[in-house]
Amino acid sequence: MTDRPKMEIHYADGWAALYVDGQVDPDTVGDSHLAEERAFELLGVKQVQNDAFMCGQSQRDGVAPRLDDVAAYRKERDARRAEANRLRRQAAELLQQADTLDTSR
Repeated sequence: MTDRPKMEIHYADGWAALYVDGQVDPDTVGDSHLAEERAFELLGVKQVQNDAFMCGQSQRDGVAPRLDDVAAYRKERDARRAEANRLRRQAAELLQQADTLDTSR
């Protein structure tokens, strides 16, 4: 078992502070996200800012159950988005061609 520091985050009226092994970490006093991010960092928690874990929906029971599922959804979504962008470019080219034909003599 890894010897991890003992941590507590104290909250009050929008303020928070992280105590590590009984001592306040002065850089974490303020908004709660400062204390939480520092605690995550000390624990080695990777934070991922990407909504792929929601699998394109907004319900608790629709969340990806495993990281492999998150990765698979992200890969599929990225492929769909790339295809949609390709089709948008193609549509823009076709509209430009149509405008050219429409304004030709």
